[in-house]
Amino acid sequence: MDIQPIVSVGTAFLADRPADDLDLSLFGQFVGSWVLDCTEYEPDGSSTVRRGEWHFGYALGGRATTDVWILPGVEHGVSVRFPDPSAGAGVWRSTWVGPGRHRVHTFLASRVGADIVLDGDDRRWTFFDIEPDAFRWRNEARQPDGAWGLVQSFQVWRQR
Repeated sequence: MDIQPIVSVGTAFLADRPADDLDLSLFGQFVGSWVLDCTEYEPDGSSTVRRGEWHFGYALGGRATTDVWILPGVEHGVSVRFPDPSAGAGVWRSTWVGPGRHRVHTFLASRVGADIVLDGDDRRWTFFDIEPDAFRWRNEARQPDGAWGLVQSFQVWRQR
């Protein structure tokens, strides 16, 4: 029996806009394509800067946002984010998958002042200095002493 799919994977996953009954503006403000400079910080104090790209859109019937960031030759990572009122007012759930480095991180995200903070067990990601056409992002990891240490930072500019 030959069964034809109703929609393609891209059409089934991506959405043109948010669902009518949801406010996805926390991460929806980033919908579009961006270029970034990623600085990765090593424990010895050295750092490496690489150019990459980041693409945001709506997904899953307009009930979530998704984004893919690409560091050529290093990683293609994808996040799926959605508001979860059962976790608290204004709280989102976020899962990031990075198959190149074999990582998965889960977070609860919310606005903290003008920033967006994603808290995980051993990671904290922050979107800050948010403007319509630029923002900054940082990735911090919990150190053995419990303090947060900077692992990566992005300077990001809108392309479309």
